Amino acid sequence: MQSFPTSAQVIYETLSSDSNFTDLLGTYNFKGGGGPIDAISMVTAGADLPALRNVDGVECVIQDAGNSSLQEYYGSRVVVTEWSVFLVAWGTATGADLQNAAEVALRRFASSEMVQTVATSDGLGSLVQTKITIKSNMPILDP
Repeated sequence: MQSFPTSAQVIYETLSSDSNFTDLLGTYNFKGGGGPIDAISMVTAGADLPALRNVDGVECVIQDAGNSSLQEYYGSRVVVTEWSVFLVAWGTATGADLQNAAEVALRRFASSEMVQTVATSDGLGSLVQTKITIKSNMPILDP
């Protein structure tokens, strides 16, 4: 039976349970001594993780709202959502580390795309980020 990425939660569960992906992630450390834990989160755009002290390595941020469109499909109207997943290289991570993680994520979601890679502003502490777009009407693939 095929599964589809119909929500940000499904994408989070798919990626966070895939050791091929999580082995490439960095870590979150929290104020008050929490962590380190895998640097993967699901957030509302613009929101910060609570009490985050630092991120090291590749971080995966899944936005909990996507871009949706209405499409005709064999006489039915279907809402298709494109989810945004951002990978960010912090501290010790390199662009190659980010690329490796992106390729593993792309292999999990049919017709997903890595649409941009940009350098980040000086002083933020991150080096580079990329955006992966995942479509809700395309199946989740086995690792």
